[in-house]
Amino acid sequence: MLKIKRVAITGSLASGKTTVCDFFQEWGAYVVSADALLHQAFSCNNSIRRKVCQIFGDTVLEGKSINRSKIAEIVLHSPDLLTQLETICHPYVNQEIQKRYKEVCDKKEHLLFVAEIPLLFESHHSLKEWFDVTILVFSSEKQAKQRYLEKGGTAEQFEFREARRMPLEEINTLVDYTLSNDESLALLKKRSNILFKKLTQNF
Repeated sequence: MLKIKRVAITGSLASGKTTVCDFFQEWGAYVVSADALLHQAFSCNNSIRRKVCQIFGDTVLEGKSINRSKIAEIVLHSPDLLTQLETICHPYVNQEIQKRYKEVCDKKEHLLFVAEIPLLFESHHSLKEWFDVTILVFSSEKQAKQRYLEKGGTAEQFEFREARRMPLEEINTLVDYTLSNDESLALLKKRSNILFKKLTQNF
């Protein structure tokens, strides 16, 4: 099996993680999102749905799918329930990421394997040691909060989710590379491209 470099991209809410992932995908990387995998599980995975309903009750169901908005509203006021939810969801997401990696290596079609993982260092079930490279995308809290609000989030949600994150200064000491997103999109793309070329130069 061909071994493709495994890259994790993390960062705070609305920092630009997904944008960087989109750039990498455009340039030949395979990209998977932890949030997208979880969304898929909430819609399609009977085992996950059953376990979540054991904690939150059937009121979080919408048809046969789990309503993420209802879950988010509940855990916003109950950190203990959030911890229980993560104990169910994070190991599942990790397994799916590793499964996707094997499939990508077998196909030999991509330059990098990239996973967008918001809580890469905060989760008790983290895959951080599994990755070959870790990247932090960051921006000022003011800019990130403004972007989050523009996308329809609330200030309370932003503050609750950010409070669970490790301080930026600490994460900065743990990752291999950082990408600043406090300026223009064009500059972020330029910085991302320089890093992408560096990561794939020996491909």
